[in-house]
Amino acid sequence: GLLIFGVIILFIGAWYWQANRGRDGNANARLGGTTASMVGLIMIVASIVLGSFTTVPAGQRGVVIRFGAVTGNVLGEGLKTKLPFVDSVVKMSVQTQKYEAASTAASRDLQEVKTAIALNWRLDPGITAEIYRTLGLEYINRIAAPAIQETIKQVTARYNAEDLILKREEVKAAISESLSARLLERGIITEAVSITDFQFSGTFIAAIEAKVAAEQSVLEARNKLERVKVEAQQRDAVEKGEASARIAKAEGEAEYIRIVTDAQVAANKAIAGSLTPAVLQYILLDRLGD
Repeated sequence: GLLIFGVIILFIGAWYWQANRGRDGNANARLGGTTASMVGLIMIVASIVLGSFTTVPAGQRGVVIRFGAVTGNVLGEGLKTKLPFVDSVVKMSVQTQKYEAASTAASRDLQEVKTAIALNWRLDPGITAEIYRTLGLEYINRIAAPAIQETIKQVTARYNAEDLILKREEVKAAISESLSARLLERGIITEAVSITDFQFSGTFIAAIEAKVAAEQSVLEARNKLERVKVEAQQRDAVEKGEASARIAKAEGEAEYIRIVTDAQVAANKAIAGSLTPAVLQYILLDRLGD
């Protein structure tokens, strides 16, 4: 635009100067034509100088296009030179970006599963020119969208619907491995794949809830049975303990009686041995005297 405008001003100034360069021409008009021509020339030079440089922002690469054809030259970040009015530069980001997609697929047990995928990706900086030549600027939609759909359908078909929940990490790893390989073939590097959502049909959810409820009932019954067993064991232990205590008490009382009896017998024997006829007569007389 600057070049075209400069050329127009240059031609107008030259024409104006030419029209007034005769003997009877207006000196001021000639001066104005000369000034306009100089301004136009300066604009042309400025457009050439400015057209020889371009800037590539951080995190991007510049694909050089010459007369509509990809030259294969890729410009790095910063201020770069190019052929003015011949080369144009298409800037493509090589920073990490996020792409989200949703897919509906059938599991191995023919349950409908809706899956949401979040993909973190970036372009391979070394082949941005080839990516632009073959895919244009809509590369992510042209490649990632169908690749995600097909990959999810392939992986989902390997698992039962219940396993998709129980083996979520395994499913994510399978999707990530397959998807990464497909995208890398076209210069798209996969950094991370996340499964953000799994949705199942209402019938399947109801079946899962019924199964969970049944398992909870079985678990509750088992817990009650274990509790009854424990309580019975506790009662048995208490009864055995009480019986042992009574036996121990009885044995202690019997031992006490035996000891007392033995002592009494020993005492009686000792007393009987000391009771001579003279002692017995003395005791009798003593009591009669009282």
